[in-house]
Amino acid sequence: MKKILLLACMALAIMSCEKDPDMDQLDNDMVVYTDYDNEADFGKFQTYFLPDSILEAGTYRATYWKDENAQKLIKAVESAMNSRGYQRITDPEQKDEADLGVQLSYIEQTTHVVSGGYWNGWWDYGYWGPWWGGWYYPYTVSYSYDTNTLVMEMIDLSDNGTENAKLPVIWYANASGYQYNSWYNIQLMTDAIGQAFEQSPYIQSNK
Repeated sequence: MKKILLLACMALAIMSCEKDPDMDQLDNDMVVYTDYDNEADFGKFQTYFLPDSILEAGTYRATYWKDENAQKLIKAVESAMNSRGYQRITDPEQKDEADLGVQLSYIEQTTHVVSGGYWNGWWDYGYWGPWWGGWYYPYTVSYSYDTNTLVMEMIDLSDNGTENAKLPVIWYANASGYQYNSWYNIQLMTDAIGQAFEQSPYIQSNK
């Protein structure tokens, strides 16, 4: 059920002991992960509701991404769903009539790494001579990097008549990678959306 696809190999340079990682040697694409409910009958669904904005997760208040770049990602999902035989409902007042709900969420994060002090390292004891032990940094080594994640969730709305019923997520996709400038980042996420659907051939309407 679970598939993890590395769109390109992660370079081993990230494991080096350089003060700053060589970002040019790291993976330029996003890692795409998909999973689904193997008991769900994707073929029986006909319609879906996809909001015209992307939820920006990780904030205290719910905020939504609605600009031109967000619309490009939403359009990519719409195109993929339509190509599988589903029909999008765009009117929010008619979303209760949809068989499926598709939610997009975006998360961005800056990771700070600080290290230093004594460290045994990768080499065996005595590698540099019998009188040497490990080694240490007499200064603080620090760097940071930005990552972002696009999450896609597909919810079964076909049995929404029960009050307070919990809605099952029947498909989940996660695309994560380093954050680049705006236009390149959008292209990577657009490609990742296509890859997520390619990894999910079971998403297909029979109606």
